[in-house]
Amino acid sequence: MDRRRIVWTLILSALLLGLVGTTPASAAGTWQLIDNHQRTCVVSTRGGTSYFGIWVKGTWTHQIDVGASALPAGASTSTFYAPVPPGSSDGVGSLAYVAVAVPAGTAVGTYTASLWASDARSTDRVPITLVVNATSCRRY
Repeated sequence: MDRRRIVWTLILSALLLGLVGTTPASAAGTWQLIDNHQRTCVVSTRGGTSYFGIWVKGTWTHQIDVGASALPAGASTSTFYAPVPPGSSDGVGSLAYVAVAVPAGTAVGTYTASLWASDARSTDRVPITLVVNATSCRRY
């Protein structure tokens, strides 16, 4: 009788351990931020605001917060249509926007910054290029 009890205890323990702490892959969601090689230009003496689209492909169960980082000194951001609510997307069309305001007087140069998206479980980043020219953005 004790042997049966031990066997059943082991079987039930194994079954319960298999269930505890697991989440089906579809429940966790998988998504990625799409890199559309976004690039913009502002004139140093005027500064300016540029808008970058957030394209996401996949499914997610938590809201996705978005933003930009590694910006030139003094630059600021704001977001539109963010956070992105739980859902799914085929990656076609922007779900949100990040506005990057570059102040007048920013040093001339090419800056590689990042757009980021995070659902509190994972964060994805893609590069964006900010070109700051001295007088014109005609041929950047």
